[in-house]
Amino acid sequence: MRGTVVLLVLLFCLSGAWTREESGGVRESDITQQGHSAGRESRVREVQMESQMTDASEKTNKQTTTSPDIWTEMKELRDMVHNLGTTVVEQSEKLRNMEVRVTASEAEEQRNTVTDLRVALMLTKNKVEEVEKENADLTAGLSGSKSQVEELQTKNAAQAAELSAMGDRVTASEAENAALETRLSASESQVEELKRATADRPKVAFSAGLTDSGTVGPFVAETTLVYTKIFSNIGKAYNPATGVFTAPVRGLYYISFTAMSVQTSFYFYAYMYKNGQKIMYSQGYNAGGYETLSNGVSLELEEGDVVYMRIPASNRLYDNSNNHNIFSGFLLFTV
Repeated sequence: MRGTVVLLVLLFCLSGAWTREESGGVRESDITQQGHSAGRESRVREVQMESQMTDASEKTNKQTTTSPDIWTEMKELRDMVHNLGTTVVEQSEKLRNMEVRVTASEAEEQRNTVTDLRVALMLTKNKVEEVEKENADLTAGLSGSKSQVEELQTKNAAQAAELSAMGDRVTASEAENAALETRLSASESQVEELKRATADRPKVAFSAGLTDSGTVGPFVAETTLVYTKIFSNIGKAYNPATGVFTAPVRGLYYISFTAMSVQTSFYFYAYMYKNGQKIMYSQGYNAGGYETLSNGVSLELEEGDVVYMRIPASNRLYDNSNNHNIFSGFLLFTV
């Protein structure tokens, strides 16, 4: 019985192999993929199966006498195996068709994926071109901005230098102003001192005209001139009744006079006295018409000293409202 089963299995395998060979179920690509090692293993199995079949056949021959219907059963089994092989072939064909459909579907999906990738790549390329264009515009704008920044930096540097120079000038001006303020303060102090000094010292000045009546003289003796027309007499140091100026304080005074003559071909004179001493002798010559002379002197006078003008005997002067004869003096400063 064991030999029968082995024989049935062998027949099943052989029927499957025959069926696959007849239907072309085995593809060259599959055989190639299985490799030479799979072929060798298959041949080894076939040799083993042939050996087993030989043994089974021998055993079957021995049992023929006891089992006369075994060949009928084997034929039925072979037909069954053949049918199974046909079914296997059909299933293999369906499997190949399904593989083809799956492969086509995968290829379509891959094509769609590639198309999508191409579209995405094109969009990306367009975006890259737009970005590159924007970058070019930005680069150009940046270059212009850089030029403007450089110009502004140059201007700022020039302005900074000018500002620094102005700062130096301002510093110098401030220093000069400080010096001027110092000098001004000193000058103001001096002015204040002068004000205090002048406020404490007397103010002396006078100026007087001789007369409005015309000719003065001639006299029989040297005579003091009395200037009766007072123009100014600050400090009241000049006496218009006597024609004498009396120094109120010790100091330096400036005394001056003018004189005019109308006597033709005649010398005329004017003398200045200090305390009865002649200190100035002035003369003029009238060749015809009007002739004038003038003179002045700085005198250091003590308090109470007197100064006055005189003319010699037989001398005459002329004066009127035009004030040709003036006697003047003022205090320069005290000593």
